[in-house]
Amino acid sequence: MNLFFLTVELFTFVFAIYVLLYKKELAIVYVPVFIFSRVVATPIAPASAYYAMISLFIIYFIYNNPTFFKENIFSLLLIVLYSILLTRSTDLETIRPGLFSVIWLFLTIPLIHSIYKKFSRDEVLEELAFSAFIILALFILNVLVSSFYGYSPKLMYGISSGILFGNLYATDFNILAFALFIILLYVINQKKPIYFLAFIVSLAFIMLSFRRSVMGMSLLGIAVILFIFMFKKNIKNLVLFGGLTAVISFVVLLNTNFLDVFIERYEQRKLAERELSEETRFLEYDIIYQDLFVYNDYNPWFGYELLNSGGNYGKGILDERTLHSDLTSIVHSTGIIGLLLYLLMVFTSFKQAFRYARSGSDNLIILYCAAAFVVYTITGRYTSSESMMFLFMILALPLTQKDEPSSTILSQEEYPALAPNYFRKLALK
Repeated sequence: MNLFFLTVELFTFVFAIYVLLYKKELAIVYVPVFIFSRVVATPIAPASAYYAMISLFIIYFIYNNPTFFKENIFSLLLIVLYSILLTRSTDLETIRPGLFSVIWLFLTIPLIHSIYKKFSRDEVLEELAFSAFIILALFILNVLVSSFYGYSPKLMYGISSGILFGNLYATDFNILAFALFIILLYVINQKKPIYFLAFIVSLAFIMLSFRRSVMGMSLLGIAVILFIFMFKKNIKNLVLFGGLTAVISFVVLLNTNFLDVFIERYEQRKLAERELSEETRFLEYDIIYQDLFVYNDYNPWFGYELLNSGGNYGKGILDERTLHSDLTSIVHSTGIIGLLLYLLMVFTSFKQAFRYARSGSDNLIILYCAAAFVVYTITGRYTSSESMMFLFMILALPLTQKDEPSSTILSQEEYPALAPNYFRKLALK
């Protein structure tokens, strides 16, 4: 495993130099790759080298887009708020990874909008698809190597044999649904076999992970893409995609124990026996409400302390368990003011996407992003910056410069119900 980790780490730094030199500002779409590779590999280089690399990328983007904050002023306000609240943090070393992640996220959201406006849709989509392919390739290699060596240090859901996922755990999987979405959006039109193969293999592994939110968003993404192309009447590509998928699925089911493993892991998770009310993350809302307004344990406007929820809510009722849901985590960390600024930042991004949407497919993509944001906000965590960045990179596609009509774009004339004028009027208000 150490050789694999070293290879991934070396690839990350070499690839970072390459994209910065040759992709310039479009290198922003590869930032999630660098973060994800750090999650996959047990790092050998010091954390400071990793933080410096990502930070230098963001500084480079800021240098080339000095007025980027005008794209989303709430990102700036959030950074100011976090900087102020940081002064009362008692353990900077513990919160350092999460702090870097959220600051990178807040900076990246307006930078994405500023940079996308300089490039065409095809340019951005091609780079975004390649970024997604690298993420899926890393994921596949990680699964194969981890399964071969029996490496599973975190034992997610008690999975200890068969298909293993190495260092990946819980929300580390979130980005994979977005990578699948972009790959499929690109591959149906461009017909790249290696992208399609990465899509199929990754989807199979995701289904065996039993990360329900990621499984659901992956399947929803497939449905949205097929819906776009069905109404575009790109029947030839749809039939080809459907046929290849059916053949590969049949071969996999016939020649592997995929179905047996799937059933075994389903029974192991005992999903049928779990009630929604038993999910601890849904109890968090009541616990935080009582902390703020019944027991007055900490300031409801500014929260308890930045990114330090473990054992510090509900009078320690859940021991050292950290808050999972984004809403409760943000309120505990930065109070009601922090939550409002966060939601306003997100709303502004969606508002701009709707404003620039020029086709039915744009609106479908935005609605998919909205669904993903809601699901991942409930399940957490916004500190997984690689997945949140990728979400906003997909959301911002309508902001790119207008291309000639292509088969990935569904015009209002072809399906006007998906792009009614009131969407635009609402966005402009």
